[in-house]
Amino acid sequence: MTIGDALRKERENLDLTQKEMVEGTSISVSHYSKIENDIQDIKAKDLFELLDARKIDVNNFRKKIIDKKRNSLNELADQLTKAFYKPDIKLAKAVKEQLADFSDAEELQIRAELVVAVLTNNLKETKQELSAKLINYFERDATWMDDPDMLRIIGNSTRVIDFNFLATLMNKLLVKYQKIDQYPLDTQKRIGNIFVNYLHVLYDYRAKRMARKYINFLQNLPGIPELTLDKLMGDYYDAVFFKNEKELAQTLSVLKRVVPKIVSGLPEK
Repeated sequence: MTIGDALRKERENLDLTQKEMVEGTSISVSHYSKIENDIQDIKAKDLFELLDARKIDVNNFRKKIIDKKRNSLNELADQLTKAFYKPDIKLAKAVKEQLADFSDAEELQIRAELVVAVLTNNLKETKQELSAKLINYFERDATWMDDPDMLRIIGNSTRVIDFNFLATLMNKLLVKYQKIDQYPLDTQKRIGNIFVNYLHVLYDYRAKRMARKYINFLQNLPGIPELTLDKLMGDYYDAVFFKNEKELAQTLSVLKRVVPKIVSGLPEK
């Protein structure tokens, strides 16, 4: 919700005309009309003057704007997820365009770029640009390893980030989360998923020696149902990287029964 939208709702709740809304303030009716219609911005001092004149609580007014904005971003995030899994290129592009209006939604904006690039088979063409954005994003924030949104970005972009930079990020995660059972289940699942995606990248680069420690991590995850798939994927990549045909056949048989949709995208040799 913009400030203009919020002011309009406040005015309508007070049953006032635009002229009555600005009465007793230094704001003209024509200027206020443009503010309501998001044609012009309103200065902070003018906003406070207007809210004070109409006895509108500043904190409540601000909270309404923030809550509405948060809800809008949550809805867009849900739509982006639906667009990816349908798949729906048109919806993904529409969400990406809407997110451009939010100056503080960089995580979602990057996710939207990734989704659109994947759905339009344009990942290779946009890889360099996206990789530069992602590197800049991670280098700016030293707390990224504790931020679920930052971790989500990594999980979605392992095939986009520069390989050498990605290896540095993965190694830092491996060191931080070596005692993974001490973290909440959501964190365990998130880190497991990231390493599964990273192993696919390592396979593409034939980086067998780098894969061993991430395979071990997955295989040593706590033995609880929610982490079964990640543990299975650890067994799967163990068999793929180290040429264990019997283990590969057994693991693929289980994966095809449990998650048949993802098997088609996995290497089998």
